Amino acid sequence: MEAKTFKPHAKLKTKLFITLTLIALAILISCALMFGLIALDRTARGSGLLIAFLVCAGLDALWYIPGMVLVVPYANSLKYEIHEDEVIVNAGVFTKSVKHVPFRTITNISVKRGVLDRMLGLGTLQIQTAGASDSSGRPEASLIGLENVKEMYELVAKALRRFRSGMTPTSADSDQEIPAGGQETLAALLEEVRAIREQMSK
Repeated sequence: MEAKTFKPHAKLKTKLFITLTLIALAILISCALMFGLIALDRTARGSGLLIAFLVCAGLDALWYIPGMVLVVPYANSLKYEIHEDEVIVNAGVFTKSVKHVPFRTITNISVKRGVLDRMLGLGTLQIQTAGASDSSGRPEASLIGLENVKEMYELVAKALRRFRSGMTPTSADSDQEIPAGGQETLAALLEEVRAIREQMSK
């Protein structure tokens, strides 16, 4: 099977912009409510509340503005590769990461579509593995921003089935017959063990 490479859809950037904006607004609204409750206390000074709110808004902007700037390069850095025996996820702006998920470790694949995903026609393919996914509860790899997420699901599932059908059992997995001479040896060893146990129990 020839390796296939995919990129997330351009609408992923829109989703990330909206998500960051909603989080920033939620923080500002929380600050406004908190300072509004403080303002109910008659001893609180209006100028002090305004300064506190502006500080909160400034701290909010400290992560919001860099986050908005990094959305486009982050979305552009994402690349997914489907190989014959593994899935590879490339990501990162400053620190590049390459995550290999071998088919032999995959236990489950699923499609996740949140509210924004459904509005924008996107989805996420989540890949669970026997190790890391079970201990943390999070998927080993997430292929986010896919417009054709169901097609990607079918592609990975088909590649996974092809990989597993091509696997041959190892000698350790297969049932091996014990030669006749070996059975006699095992019977003799069993008798010795019984004799030793009887001597120890006396």
